[in-house]
Amino acid sequence: MGATPPLNALPLDRHSTMNKESFLELLAKIESGTATWEEISVYNQFYQQFQTDNHWNTVEMGEQQEVGKLMYEHISKAIAEPVKRIKFYNLTKYVAAAVAVLAITVAIYFFNIKKQSIPFHYKSSLSAVKDIPAGGNKATLTLANGTQLSLTDAANGVLLNQSGIAITKIADGQLVYKVNGKSDKQFIADDNTIATPKGGQYQVLLEDGSKVWLNAASSLKFPAQFTGKERKVELSGEAYFEISPRKNMPFHVVANGTKVTVLGTHFNVMAYADGGGVKTTLLEGAVKLISGKSTTLLIPGQQGITTLTGSFDVSKADLESAVAWKNGYFQFNNADLPEIMRQLSRWYDIDVVFKNKGKHYEFVGEISRSYSLVKVLKILELSDIEFELKDRTLIVK
Repeated sequence: MGATPPLNALPLDRHSTMNKESFLELLAKIESGTATWEEISVYNQFYQQFQTDNHWNTVEMGEQQEVGKLMYEHISKAIAEPVKRIKFYNLTKYVAAAVAVLAITVAIYFFNIKKQSIPFHYKSSLSAVKDIPAGGNKATLTLANGTQLSLTDAANGVLLNQSGIAITKIADGQLVYKVNGKSDKQFIADDNTIATPKGGQYQVLLEDGSKVWLNAASSLKFPAQFTGKERKVELSGEAYFEISPRKNMPFHVVANGTKVTVLGTHFNVMAYADGGGVKTTLLEGAVKLISGKSTTLLIPGQQGITTLTGSFDVSKADLESAVAWKNGYFQFNNADLPEIMRQLSRWYDIDVVFKNKGKHYEFVGEISRSYSLVKVLKILELSDIEFELKDRTLIVK
């Protein structure tokens, strides 16, 4: 074998070659975080050529580390010796999927570490469009008497101090209810509603000490103070709950006909109309799900989905994916393109139109929700998807 050529000098046109040592060296540098921009550029070109020469569909995959290991093993065997042409059609669908995963992982690596744009090597229709910023802390609070307060515009401080209840915006994106005196029974019994628009999120600390994080396009109806034998709220959209224990006073979340009953625990409820049923994911404690005559219990690490018949499908949960939005990320674990587009639609306040029915894609990766829409779309474009953005309408070609 001859000497290995520099990575940034490797030819990568449609009929190019790459020896095994050079390619594995490139992968190793990418995984270790020591790859240069030129080396990442070579990988991106290699990946684009791979997609052009081979029609592939993704399959279910394991964790990113496992995919990376398999990629090393399988591609090492599949890549030809020096001076021989790479034969992409000999690679399995699994390896193709692994390449796609690493492409997304590489993109995320550069956005997270380098804080710069990826050097794409194809013409993107998004290069000259007006970008759309990420969502942020936006919400409206509606009091029982119909008064509406814009939490987005309100300054930090006490928003209302009435009938023994103080409502305070303590920081950007955080609202607190606190009992500070003798409360009026009628006032505390009436429901307040906090609602986030598309592109919005917010946190609220209820008077019992329970914390609620609201995702975009969601609303929570709750009393100013809990009284009686139970605590009850109504949810539309998605929220993460950390419920403060209160003996002999269970906490109920009602969402689209499903009731989630807890005493003190951490869980996520997704109840969007287009979400495919109410999904309850339990992180800590225990919850009981009730829908009509159906009842089931969840233990930590499980997810219960309410079916169209009112029964429950219980399975092992992907906890990171379920609460990624709360932690500031889009987390994809074999997520299909329609599901990803639904998330982008809610967070960037856009309409999504699918122009053609194309390949079936499944994605594994993590992207910050702080990125602008175009930056996210350019990451997804690495998987051979073309987008067109017109004002606030995203066309998936």
